[in-house]
Amino acid sequence: MKIKHASNNIDDMERQRAESTFTIISKVKNSPNVNTAVKWLTSNKLLIFILVSVVFGVILGLILRPLNLSSDTITLISYPGDLFLRTLKLMVLPFIISCLIIGAANLDISKNGNVAVRTIVYFVLTSVFNVCLGLTLGLLVHPGSPDLRLPNATSFSGPKKMNVMDGFLDMGKNLLPENLFQATIQQTLTEYETVMGENNTKTLKKVVKYKDGTNTLGIIFFCLIFGTVLGTMGERKRPVLNFFTVTYEVMQKILTGVIWFTPIGVASVICGKIITLAELTTTLVQLSLFIATTVGGFLFYQLIVIQVIYFVIIKKSPWPYYVSLGPALATAFATASKSASLPITFKVLDEKLKMNPKITKFVLPIGTINMDGSALYLSVALLFLAQINNLQLGIGEIFTIGLACTAASMSSAAIPSAAIVLVVMLCSVINIPTEDVSLLFAVDWLVDRFRTMNNLIGDCYTVAIVQHLSKEELEQDDQKEAEEAHVNGTFVMQEQEQNAQTNQSFSTNTPV
Repeated sequence: MKIKHASNNIDDMERQRAESTFTIISKVKNSPNVNTAVKWLTSNKLLIFILVSVVFGVILGLILRPLNLSSDTITLISYPGDLFLRTLKLMVLPFIISCLIIGAANLDISKNGNVAVRTIVYFVLTSVFNVCLGLTLGLLVHPGSPDLRLPNATSFSGPKKMNVMDGFLDMGKNLLPENLFQATIQQTLTEYETVMGENNTKTLKKVVKYKDGTNTLGIIFFCLIFGTVLGTMGERKRPVLNFFTVTYEVMQKILTGVIWFTPIGVASVICGKIITLAELTTTLVQLSLFIATTVGGFLFYQLIVIQVIYFVIIKKSPWPYYVSLGPALATAFATASKSASLPITFKVLDEKLKMNPKITKFVLPIGTINMDGSALYLSVALLFLAQINNLQLGIGEIFTIGLACTAASMSSAAIPSAAIVLVVMLCSVINIPTEDVSLLFAVDWLVDRFRTMNNLIGDCYTVAIVQHLSKEELEQDDQKEAEEAHVNGTFVMQEQEQNAQTNQSFSTNTPV
């Protein structure tokens, strides 16, 4: 009996222990902190996967670098990333066209021109601010030293000269392309070619050429005009608008499938890039001050300036908005392409942050002229090149650099080879030798990723700020659309009832 009683006591103790353990687990699972953490991990799983893939790509690249892999092996490692980038870039043009036409037509810019004005003014002001920030950092930090100059530098291939007027003229030419289909594959660019004159003297001749690369400015301008006129055509616009709306929805569905390949593509791109870099450590050490100046400027603008602007204008904490942009920013960092990350940016802003589609479809595509990161980079790069050549710059030269960098950054869509080619063109503004640009090219693969993040985040915050400032116009538009939908619905119901009565009368009067 004692043994049986002891056994029962042990069973009771085990039962109580199990019940207490179950109670503790239930409390932990149902606690607000755990629920919040699980909810955050679930809603940000794509961001977590992308960040893990970035770290994995860096570590794998550093491990494989000393193995001296063959070119075929490196090609295979980079191949998934190459396919991923090609897929994203393939979707950019349909996204831009459908978004701009839908946005301009629904926004009805003829009645809501303030939205367009706010967007353009904000773009210009932030570009000017970043140029001034770059000039300030370049003058205070002084990242350039004559000791860095390459003794046997070779000329960097690219356009030989640029002036401010050429930049603005090229922008106008690309804004109004001669052929819309040509604009999808070529851009207009003014170059200076060396020609032999009399007495065998060499002179530079200005030549307007077509270069490979999508003329995004021309496509954007045409779509804005097309969408604006379409928005003024009343009910006749519905069939055309429905076509572009369906096109946009189809691209979104395609993106839903593609987006889950992002971690694989990101890891492949970064790993392949690190493997192929020559003299990685040496170039990072030599140009560490230049990298610190540019990247420090990018982070200062991204983490402080833009957050303060958001807080002052919208009067809300900017950090939830910033964290939610994680997948788009991580893709921009990995691909170093704002265009490639555009589809994912749309998905984040429309579906996750619930921004007004009228604003996102209008602001994001025209973000081509909003290159905050490029504006800062160009000004620091020109000062760096001037410093390593020991050039003394006065107020006039610094003002000229600022004006040229602002124009170049906003017309960068006319340049097929990104900011490094813009640097080559801008060297002629203050007569800097182009040979030293090869120094910047050695670290551009790293700086370009932070530069692209700033370019993208400028567009995303423009969406939030313009939407807040245009709140009244958007509410009036929504109210008007609701009234039109009610009227159209009533008209359709009356028409259906009339048709039903006609059919009934017809069937009654028809002999059998």
